[in-house]
Amino acid sequence: MGSGFGPSADHSRDRRRRAAGTPPGAAAGGDRLDGLDDADIADLWVVDEHTGEFRMRTPGEAAASGSASRPDSPRPASSRRRADAEESASAEAAPAASSPGRRRSEPAGRAASRRSGGAAAEAKGKPKSKVKKRLKWTAIGLVGLLVAIAGAGYAYYEYLNSRIKTGDRSGAVDAAKEAPADEQGRKPMNVLLVGSDNRVGAGNEGYGDAGHPGLADTTILLHLSADRSNATLVSIPRDTLVFRPACKEEGGSGKVQAAADRVPFNETMLAPYGTPCTVATVERMLGLKIDHWLKIEFKGVKEMTKAVGGVPVNLCDPLEDPFTTNPPGGTGLSLPAGETRLAGEDALKFVRARHGFKNDSDLGRIEAQKSFLMALAREIKTSATWKDPQAVLQIAQTAVDNITVDTGLGRIEKLAGLGQEIKKVPEKRMAFTTLPVMDVPGEDPRVHVQPLEPKAGNLWAAVAADRSITEGDPNAPAAAPGAEAPPAATAPAAPVVDPATIKVSVRNTTTTPRATAVVQQLKTLRYDASVNNTKSTTPRANSSISFPAGKLDAAKQLAVAVGLPETAVDESPTAKTFEVVIGLDFPSAAPSTSAGPGTPASASPPPAAPSKDDLKLNTADNTSCIKTKKSK
Repeated sequence: MGSGFGPSADHSRDRRRRAAGTPPGAAAGGDRLDGLDDADIADLWVVDEHTGEFRMRTPGEAAASGSASRPDSPRPASSRRRADAEESASAEAAPAASSPGRRRSEPAGRAASRRSGGAAAEAKGKPKSKVKKRLKWTAIGLVGLLVAIAGAGYAYYEYLNSRIKTGDRSGAVDAAKEAPADEQGRKPMNVLLVGSDNRVGAGNEGYGDAGHPGLADTTILLHLSADRSNATLVSIPRDTLVFRPACKEEGGSGKVQAAADRVPFNETMLAPYGTPCTVATVERMLGLKIDHWLKIEFKGVKEMTKAVGGVPVNLCDPLEDPFTTNPPGGTGLSLPAGETRLAGEDALKFVRARHGFKNDSDLGRIEAQKSFLMALAREIKTSATWKDPQAVLQIAQTAVDNITVDTGLGRIEKLAGLGQEIKKVPEKRMAFTTLPVMDVPGEDPRVHVQPLEPKAGNLWAAVAADRSITEGDPNAPAAAPGAEAPPAATAPAAPVVDPATIKVSVRNTTTTPRATAVVQQLKTLRYDASVNNTKSTTPRANSSISFPAGKLDAAKQLAVAVGLPETAVDESPTAKTFEVVIGLDFPSAAPSTSAGPGTPASASPPPAAPSKDDLKLNTADNTSCIKTKKSK
């Protein structure tokens, strides 16, 4: 018996169709496309009602669709001629394909036609192979499917982009200076990472201070070097008293908040000025533009740590951060010594815990946060999770739902690009440090701190100059044995300004008499200096030098003379003379007298490289255990 498939079966079915009045090649015809030769490409695919995915139509579905969309009707002459030609080819091949002993009768008319027109048919060539036709339509169908998938992927991609929350890059009234490019035209990148203690919204509630709109609870400046060989991450303690510049309100209302001194750093993010004002404050501290910022809240920390599969932390001793009532606080976190993988609520408790570390302060918590971030950096570089497309997609979905960024990072490709730039940095050249600070004289040390000079200024100057604070350069070739070290590069000297042409007033905002001594020292160096006796209601946290427009070189020269870092200079478009303002961080030692009478002061030298002891430096490759309050 025949199998029911192949040319013989096709020919038999066509004969039965002619007897029934159905033209050959119609729906459910002999070729296995079942009448879809002339179908639109969309007809080849259907959505499976059970899985929701695309799949090829079954022959039964195709036949039903063909009969429903194309009712029986006489076919055009061209179609009949094509069907007759295909039938003729099938009839010729039938004897070879038939079962042994099986005979087939050929209609007389068809045989005569074949004999008389054989030469003409041979001249026209053989009809197209049905196999090739099937392959053609299968290929087109697959292309259609890929287009559909790509369309769905693009739609999801744009969906993710639409969910990213953005804000103004900076709230500064006056634009900050751009970081200079290196000899190859590459530029460093400065990114501000902000953790907000917002208590509004699902996932952020239940942590006390209900309805609190959020301050800059944790802030880290990420500096990527121009060649991406190293990175510096500087934690800024939230209770540091700083100078907050004038800030524009978020949303473009035009309202401006006046500048203020001795502002706790975390309060620079108060609404309605928000994160852009925190950015403006750090721009003033660094002396350069902040390129981008990212903000995450309580809910985001919980969701992101779950998405990446947790972050491993290694404790030297058990950690206990009990709840407290006076003052209210504590997270209730209790962890054993050794390694623990933290995600969700436990991860949030760890980065918020203070009472489990020495001094019960924000400074102790910052050290733990640095270790947490170092572990996260290692996890991102080594975890197999990041090689799983499905897992990465889940991380992307979680990220866009839980972070806010500046408008320059408001698309998936921008965030991915930033991630790729960070991944270029070797772990041992990714340095985590804290801005050097000191207790504020006369205040409870648990309340506020202020920058410790000149160490804080030297750190900012090193970052602004794109100088690594880690030791060694993995990209530098090894020196040959016995070879002499190359001479140290010297900074080009800035134009020298005659001190006698610089008119300076010195104003003291502290209760310690200093202005007269500073004026006498400046006069020794031939500056035209005098005391400004304007009284201040409160001491300023940061000393500064204001100078007229276009006088930057002279201001840097003056900074060296009084012992302040370059970051203390601040151009004032309305100023006619130079003013030295003495704040709480003013150096206690007398200014250098190396430039004697008649000798102009030299340009500011490169800042001294901050030491590890000064900076409490750590690198991402450090896997040492984290000390707790119970550690000796």
